Formats: sequence, C-alpha cells, structure tokens
Amino acid sequence: MEHGFFEQLLAIMSVSLIVTIALRRFGLPNIISYLLTGVAIGPSVLGWIPHPETFSFLAEFGVVFLLFSLGLEFSLPKLFSMRGAVFGLGSIQVGFCTLVFGGAVWLWGTSLPAAVVIAGALALSSTAIVTSELATKGQLHFRHGQLSIGVLLFQDLIAVLFLILVPVLAGNANTSLYSALAWALVKGIALLAGLLAAGLWLLPPLYKEVARTRSDEIFVLSTLVIVMLSAWTTELFGLSMALGGFIIGMMLGESPFRHQINNDIRGFKDILLGLFFVTIGMSIQIEVLLHYWPRIILFTFVLIAIKVLLVGIMVRLIGHSKKTAIQTGLNLAQAGEFGLALLALGVMHQLLPSDQASFIILVAVSSMALSPLLIRRSEALSRYVNRKKKPANAPDKAMPPLHLPLENHVLIGGLGRVGTTIARLLEEKGIDYIALDSNIDVVTRARAEDKNIVYGDSSRLHMLEACHIDTARMAILTFNSIADAKKTVERIRKAGYTLPIIVRSSEHGDFDELVSLGANYVIPEMLEASLVISSQMFALLDIPEDEIQQTLAAERKRVVSKRATTAKTD
Repeated sequence: MEHGFFEQLLAIMSVSLIVTIALRRFGLPNIISYLLTGVAIGPSVLGWIPHPETFSFLAEFGVVFLLFSLGLEFSLPKLFSMRGAVFGLGSIQVGFCTLVFGGAVWLWGTSLPAAVVIAGALALSSTAIVTSELATKGQLHFRHGQLSIGVLLFQDLIAVLFLILVPVLAGNANTSLYSALAWALVKGIALLAGLLAAGLWLLPPLYKEVARTRSDEIFVLSTLVIVMLSAWTTELFGLSMALGGFIIGMMLGESPFRHQINNDIRGFKDILLGLFFVTIGMSIQIEVLLHYWPRIILFTFVLIAIKVLLVGIMVRLIGHSKKTAIQTGLNLAQAGEFGLALLALGVMHQLLPSDQASFIILVAVSSMALSPLLIRRSEALSRYVNRKKKPANAPDKAMPPLHLPLENHVLIGGLGRVGTTIARLLEEKGIDYIALDSNIDVVTRARAEDKNIVYGDSSRLHMLEACHIDTARMAILTFNSIADAKKTVERIRKAGYTLPIIVRSSEHGDFDELVSLGANYVIPEMLEASLVISSQMFALLDIPEDEIQQTLAAERKRVVSKRATTAKTD
C-alpha cells in the first residue's frame, strides 16, 4: 500500500512537470496545468489514481499554505491606504455577485447550503492570475489595477469567512444557522486575539534564537512547525485549519523575518498548492464535460459577462471613468483559486454532489483559462467599447496612465527625499526614468506632479522586470535595511542583468559584501552625510586636501570593519 502511494505521488509530480512546461508555452497559468493533470491521471481518464480521496490531506494543507502566504502579504498600512477599494468596492462586488449567483443556482434546483458555496466560489476572482498579469503589463499602478487589487484583497479576506462557513453549513441540523455562524465568528475572534497575543511575546524571541543558529534547515523547519501547530489549534476549536494558516501568516507578515520566511517557504508552498489543484482536477468527472460541454461553454461566457457587467456598473457608480470600469470588470471576470478550494471543501463536507461540483469547477476553470487573454486585451476592448464617448488616448481623470520609457531609462527604487532629488535632476537633463515606491500616498502625490512613478516594491525582481530592467541604463535603489539591499542586488545579478547598480542605505553594514554581490557603488546615507560635514570642517581648519581624503577613507574603512565584526559577534 505504501509503495502504491509512492508510485501514485511520483505519477502526479511527473505528469504535473510535463504538462506545466508544455502549457507555459501557450501562456496559460500553472493552475490550469495542475487541474488538467488531475483530470488526466484521475479515475475519469487514465485511472492512475483510482482513489483520489487518498490524497485528500494534500487538499487541506494546500489551502493552509495558500492562506499562510496570503497572511504574509497582508499589511494593515496597505489595507488602510486602499480602504475605499477594499471595503467599499470589494464588499459591494462580493455581496452583489453572491446574491446574483446564489439566487440563480438556487432557482436551478440546488439546496440552500450548496447555493451559498457555489455563489461564494463564483463571486471570488483569481488573485494569482490578476496580479501576475497586471505586474507583467506594468499596470498595477493604473487606476483599474489599484481597484482590482483592492477588490482582490477584500475577496481574500472574505474567503476566510467562507471557509469558516463551510463546516458550519455541514454541521448539526438542530442548531440554528445564524447561531452556529455567530458562535464560529466568536470563536474565530477569540482565537485570533489569542494567537496574535502569542505572536507578540513568543514568536519574536523564538525566531531570534532560530536566526542565531544560521541554519536554513532549522529556519524552514521552525516555520513549518509553527504553521502546522496553528492549523492544529484552529481545528481543535472546530474551525478551518486554513484559518490558522492565515492568522499565523498575518502575524509573521509584520515581523522582520517576513521576507526570509516568504523566500524559504515559496517553493514548498507552490508545490503543495499545485498538488492541491491536482486533487481538484482528479475530482472532475470527465463524463460531465463530454455530456454538457455546450452548456459549460455557455455558462462560462455568462459568468464572465455577468461579472464584467456587475463590476463595471459598480465602478461607474463610485465615480470612475467608463474605460476604468470596463478594464476593472475584465480583470475580475474569472473565478479563482479560493473558489475552487471552496468547492472542494463543499464536496468534502457533502454540501453538494460531486457531479454538480464538477460542472461548476469546469465552468470556473474555463473562465480562468480565458482570463489572461481578457486582461491582456482589456485596454483594447475598453477602447473599442468606449470609442464614441472618449478618445483612445484620453487619460483617466482619477489617475492618468503613464507613458513609461521602454529603454535607456534609469530605475529609481524609492521616491523619498533622495529619490525625488535624483528624479528632478534627471528631468532637468532630459533623461528618462521610472520610479517605484510602495507607499500609495507618495505615488499619488508624485503622479499629480507628472512623475513617472509606479506603485510597487523595488526589492521584488518581477516589479523591476515590469519596469523594463532588461533595457534600463542603470538602477538607483534606496533601502532602509542593508539586508534588503543585499537580497535585491543578489536577485538582480542571479537573473543575469548586468546594468550598473547604485545602492543607498540608511543603515551601516558590510558594504564590501554588497559590492561583491554586484552593486557598483554603495552610498551609506548617514555615514556619507557625516563625512561631507567633516570634509567641510577640515577644509575650514586648513587641513590639506590629500590628508582630508585619507582621513575620510580611513573612517569609512573603520566603520565598515566595526560593523562587520559586530555582525559576526551577534
């Protein structure tokens, strides 16, 4: 039995690898590859995995780590800066779509619990697909991009509530649905408070001890244990294991270890999530596709049309342009990975029959397969629809589109005091640039001043690639942390980019290591400011210029050596 399980797992991973590589050539997301793998090797086609329930535990852990990764990205400052799009448009979109889809499938003949699960699944969109496509197009900073990300963030948060709701709907029939849901929410709030309190006093010293071991294996192992312990705790409270993953991720998302955790866990999380989608694919009944493929195609286009229409109307009602409304609707027109997870959990808790779930999953997967094409063509489609009302090149009143240079430009990471000065000097010399900043208020003010700035984190390679780092003349990156600077420079060089890199850091550190990783010049802000003042001081004291330069060079070397020695001692 154990040997059979190993062979089945090997088949899943091998076929997943082949299908993923093949479909990447067509620009399809990995989720589609995993789903097709599950269909192919499941009981409906080849039958290599005759009993998909053997891998049901992978489904649970896939959801746990999906929500854990979401928690790592969850940021209260980001949420607050986008509160209008998140809680305003996001809540209206989820509410209206849930009511429309829920009413439709209830009239179709499903039970009320099944209608709630299906409606919730179809109301959600794909965070992975939308953010990836918008980042590739460099449109995360556009108004439709910001609105889409805000809605997706709310959907990701409300998905936690849907996941809590599934066990409640499948619970004791003698208990009122409202009281059961209220009790689940009370337990969830109490558990959230307890875990957050534990995170404040237990996790920081624990991770400090783990970091002192300087062992990657121990760091990864400690993260896995913490995630699994949190998931086990929430299950003891009668709540979803995935909720525990989300809470622990949110706690660690505010810690200084967040980026290291995210980098270490990403491969493990992606593989588990891929296996989760394979198990969903194995549950799809191929005979449903063969018998109902015309209806599936029809329902797919109906789903896309309804979501585009509903989202577009809502965006227009809150005061945005028709073009922005259409593009936002096209961005959010698909179903998403959380919806697929919700359907899978619904089947596991016997809230809806597997053939009905298979039909909805096929509709959802079809919409996700079409989504990259819709997002890539959203601007052209919006211009076509809006051609009589507005010139094709007319800007959006709320946030006009930028004309970003495609080559021979300078990348500026961070538009603070230093970045603003550099941008102004480049403008005076007529040199193109693209600035990145993760503070939406900074981006909004700079956009109002016609600065070429986009919203994004300059420490992330995919954001730099979206800003055409491959054709840039140089990159000027400003960091508060020397550790972040090292990681970013290392990623850029490992990706094969050879452009000159100038780094400004607010703190001291091992600058020789930063240069060895690929930085051409390193400017420590506080140190250089003090040395400039010292240079002027010595000049006024009539110290010879050669002696001044030697003194300053010696001081630079002393500070760097002291910092390196301190780091080794720690």
